[in-house]
Amino acid sequence: MHAYLLIISFATGGLLFIGLGYTVSRLLQVQKPNPQKLAFYECGEEPSLGKGARFNFRYFLPSVLFLLFEIEVVLLAPVLLARFHPAEGFNAHEWELLIRWELIVFAVILFLGYLFSLSAGYLNWEKPELKPPVFNGPVPDFAYEQYNLEQEKERV
Repeated sequence: MHAYLLIISFATGGLLFIGLGYTVSRLLQVQKPNPQKLAFYECGEEPSLGKGARFNFRYFLPSVLFLLFEIEVVLLAPVLLARFHPAEGFNAHEWELLIRWELIVFAVILFLGYLFSLSAGYLNWEKPELKPPVFNGPVPDFAYEQYNLEQEKERV
């Protein structure tokens, strides 16, 4: 009972801390909405697609794959903990051998999923074309190049 009381008090304190922070921030913030503030903003997409627009799939798939692999790694924890407590009907050597084979099969399945996502191109990212900035000034481009060559000759 004492352990549960500690957990409940810790959770209650955390919820109170979050609630107090949220309440204070709502009371202190200045709300002056205007069309610019209420407009949608999406980082990475140009121009803004607005409400209800379809999100580009290239952002979605790597995040789902990350979550999938992360969850699979978390599923390893019970297997690793069970390694130290053999189940009924198994001696320590048989149990360790079973756990080892389970981990090998699990790692192979995880690696095959990774290879599949690589071969399907799910982890490829579109690289933007880098274009040099165009400067239309009074001095022509060749004059800058000539000046830089002269400076380099003076250094040598």
